[in-house]
Amino acid sequence: MNDPRESRITARAFDLWQAEGSLDGRSLSHWLQAEKEVDQEIAAEPQTEEVEAVALAGAVNPH
Repeated sequence: MNDPRESRITARAFDLWQAEGSLDGRSLSHWLQAEKEVDQEIAAEPQTEEVEAVALAGAVNPH
């Protein structure tokens, strides 16, 4: 499991499972909720290329 997105989803689903008392039978629900949350977080994160472009623009024109 080298996919960072999947790792984040797994960790979040585990947190949801623990928060609900570690009961069996809701793994799909936890996974889907975690997937939704992680995808929203990823969408809100600046893309690497955007960050690099801003950094380069600042280096070229520091004013």
